[in-house]
Amino acid sequence: MNKTKICLIIPSLRNGGSERVMSLLANEWVKNKNVNIYLILLTKQKKYYDLHKDVTLIEPNISYKKTRFSKLLYKAWTLFYIRRVCNQIDPDSILSFNERYNNIVLLSLIGTPYKKYISDRNNPFNSLGVIHNMLRKVLYRKASGIIAQTTTAKELLFKSTGNKNIKVIPNPLRKIKSSNLEKRNTILNIGRLVEQKNQLELIEIFSMCDYKNWILKIYGSGHLKEQLKKKIKELNLYNNVELNDFTQDIDAAYSRAKIFVLTSLYEGFPNALIEAMAHGLPSISYDCQTGPKDIINNKVNGFLVPFSDKNMFVEKLSALMKSEELRSLFSVESKRVNQLYSLEMISDKYYYFIMQNETNN
Repeated sequence: MNKTKICLIIPSLRNGGSERVMSLLANEWVKNKNVNIYLILLTKQKKYYDLHKDVTLIEPNISYKKTRFSKLLYKAWTLFYIRRVCNQIDPDSILSFNERYNNIVLLSLIGTPYKKYISDRNNPFNSLGVIHNMLRKVLYRKASGIIAQTTTAKELLFKSTGNKNIKVIPNPLRKIKSSNLEKRNTILNIGRLVEQKNQLELIEIFSMCDYKNWILKIYGSGHLKEQLKKKIKELNLYNNVELNDFTQDIDAAYSRAKIFVLTSLYEGFPNALIEAMAHGLPSISYDCQTGPKDIINNKVNGFLVPFSDKNMFVEKLSALMKSEELRSLFSVESKRVNQLYSLEMISDKYYYFIMQNETNN
């Protein structure tokens, strides 16, 4: 009997939340579901996440220049690339990640018999521009199903697309490498150094606390790195704020830290937050539109601060820095995410959704 074939489509495997989830699903399914997994990348970029040896990786043999015209031509070429590869594979089901490419995937596969599932991976309130928004209203309605990360995202997607087959499935928690490393007075933030993650404000918040015996460690890369360095210099925080590149051994950073902080302007479903809580880190986050409120139960397993209320963020962060008892209480509750978002359970939800639902086409 021929094995079931699943195509997973994503722009790249660079370091990011959606890339991490896609690689986890691919590895989990190829090991445990007796299926053939084909992971189709849409761009040639450095790959950060490892794949199981039985996952078939397919990537384009051309790239584009960083000009508007070159990118436009590449997107047009991508339409034919996706259709050609999927027709060669003849999959039983297709799952595409990334709101900026889902339209391209659906457009490229018009008229094909395959079940086509999509998932947006960032803030559902974000506008992708007039053309993308118009295409979404038409194309998302025709998708076999949509996976939303939160209830709010599901409501917005139904309102904007009319697709009736939308299921809320949170991100899975990867296997955590626990260790008994000595805890230090470290406050941890993990995320790309971009406007969304709002680390410039985080550094300001840290400077307003009694930070003398503490270090704020930020792990990430991005175009704001020089601005962050300038902010550290401006506030004379050389000895108390560290900027670090992403590391494969991020579990060691979680294990040594005492507090996790998130100041994002918006999120889809923040992987770093659930990973921190899985390590038992008491966490504090802004209550941005979606994401943190689905994970943090305010004053039970962490602090959820009203969005952009910098003074309250300072107050709550200071409370965690001062009270070992409070940190311990939050730590116990935080670890419950290990059961709520286990890789086995969440990957099963994804699998049975894309394999057992009838197409709406």
